[in-house]
Amino acid sequence: MVQAATKITEEKLLHLIEDWYKLEDQTIGFAEDLKKKSDNPFVKVIMDIIKHDSQKHKIMQQFVIDALTKEAIHLTPQELIPLADVLDRHIQAEAKSMGLANACSTESRNYFVDFIVSALTDDEIKHHNMLKTLDHIKSAVYPYGQTRSERMSGASL
Repeated sequence: MVQAATKITEEKLLHLIEDWYKLEDQTIGFAEDLKKKSDNPFVKVIMDIIKHDSQKHKIMQQFVIDALTKEAIHLTPQELIPLADVLDRHIQAEAKSMGLANACSTESRNYFVDFIVSALTDDEIKHHNMLKTLDHIKSAVYPYGQTRSERMSGASL
């Protein structure tokens, strides 16, 4: 009974994601139309951002569709272990980006600059959180179950 309910819920989710995927095409089209109708650089950059985000959304939505219809998502810590050094450096770079974005927010007194910097800050936070999730999965077994902060501080189990 639980399995049947799960299958119905998964099918409903699949239909919702597919509808959303189709809607992104409209969003891309609207952004292109608005960009063509304006000569304002601020409007143009906002439309470019929305268009590129919608294209990115389609990639992510297709991943979900494939995960629900083809192969289940899998990721093991062992797949991430070889990436440890680069992953750590990437996390540090994103943290530095967040710091720079914060500094820009503090210094700026321009509404339009603040708007763009705020959007950039949101993206940097999102990237940092995504990388931290990968690091959390990896740290479940590497090395010997230590977390990243334990590895960095030299603490042992």
